Amino acid sequence: MGPILLRPNYISPVWSGPRINEARGLEADVWYGESFDVSVHEGLVNMVEGGPFDGMPLDQLIDEHREEIMGECAGDPGIVQVLTMDAAQNLSVQVHPDEAYAQAYEHDHEKTESWYILAADPGATIILGTTTDDVGALRAAAADDTIGERYGRRVPVEEGDFVLVPAGTLHALGAGVFALEVGSFGFKTYRICDWGRGRELHVKQGFDVLRTESRPEPRRLGAFDPKAPAGVRRGITTSIFVSDVADVRGSWTQDTCSRYHIISCVAGTAKVETEDGTAALAPTRSLIVPASAGSYTVEGCCRVLRSYAAHSCEFEDEDK
Repeated sequence: MGPILLRPNYISPVWSGPRINEARGLEADVWYGESFDVSVHEGLVNMVEGGPFDGMPLDQLIDEHREEIMGECAGDPGIVQVLTMDAAQNLSVQVHPDEAYAQAYEHDHEKTESWYILAADPGATIILGTTTDDVGALRAAAADDTIGERYGRRVPVEEGDFVLVPAGTLHALGAGVFALEVGSFGFKTYRICDWGRGRELHVKQGFDVLRTESRPEPRRLGAFDPKAPAGVRRGITTSIFVSDVADVRGSWTQDTCSRYHIISCVAGTAKVETEDGTAALAPTRSLIVPASAGSYTVEGCCRVLRSYAAHSCEFEDEDK
């Protein structure tokens, strides 16, 4: 089985910006602020684009070819998910549940996520944690929808930053930020503040899972430089998924190590080739290399993310 390219599922939240439309040449009357690029969640399941399985839903393809696609991850409850977001306005201030809470109350799984910053306006920030551990003060601010303004921990970001957002962390993508998200199997979001926009809030559940001590720092990898040496660096490591950052000059060949890999092009253009097929990746697009491919080659002058489930086989940091 060759690389599996997927048709994105586009939605247009109230905070949508224009950069997904621009990056992908989409002509539409609305801005698509969110693109689900690798997803098996109900209502957002991607269809295969091209090849022998063209038009097949991804969840059906996995069910029918589980060992071939997933390899040693065949027993996982889902697949590492990828989406792209462009925020013209602040996203809601929110928090996600860990595995224990998600299983007990939502029949879901932990939602830990990460953001690779594709672009950011000058001075753009994200909310990443709280500025206080005083839960009483946080609850009072949540009651009048001001927790983001009063206690959101603002962190500046720029192109090339990689941000881990563990379950339980108060967070929000800020206005002017364009990001690719790599996340775990869960889907549940508890919105605590919506900047007065009037959408439903989930304050009780949000405070059930909030971890005020969680204040991560971005990994500052720098923007892609086509003249710099090739190399691979660890971007994000969690107990559920890992994402590496590979700067490619010419070609880069990897073994799948008996698991699926998700390749996301975050700068330049890439071609991904296996023994059974080839697929091109434009900026911001993603594909799945099935475990059964054995090995694959990324060609081009580009930066890609290699994301995979965190199981027994780990890859070395190849940064030189």
